[in-house]
Amino acid sequence: MPLTRMPKRAQEGLTLIETLVALAILAGVVLAAYAMVAQSSRFAALEQERLIASIIADNRAAEMLLRAAPPDQGEEAIDVEAAGRKWVAKSLVTEAGEDLLRVEISVTRADDEQALARVDTLRPVE
Repeated sequence: MPLTRMPKRAQEGLTLIETLVALAILAGVVLAAYAMVAQSSRFAALEQERLIASIIADNRAAEMLLRAAPPDQGEEAIDVEAAGRKWVAKSLVTEAGEDLLRVEISVTRADDEQALARVDTLRPVE
């Protein structure tokens, strides 16, 4: 029994269904890559905000430590503008034992309550 050969036309190129399946797979890969790039850029923006907030918190802590007179006990919030954005630096000064004050500083975006950076330090009363 002789082997039957496929018509020459069937051997040339891809069918419409094969082309559509390949395009669907390619579209899925492109969408997944786009989602990864978008997530990466959101993560980078958040990390940049955390870096700026930590710099503000460190600067505020240095100011508290370098004051000639010890800071008053209690809570204080100041508005800070840095990197073209508005921030709020909150400080809480409490007694931490004999001749020491505990200074807790947290920094948030002006329009948000989530602390992006925190610094705790001790300062002598005198």
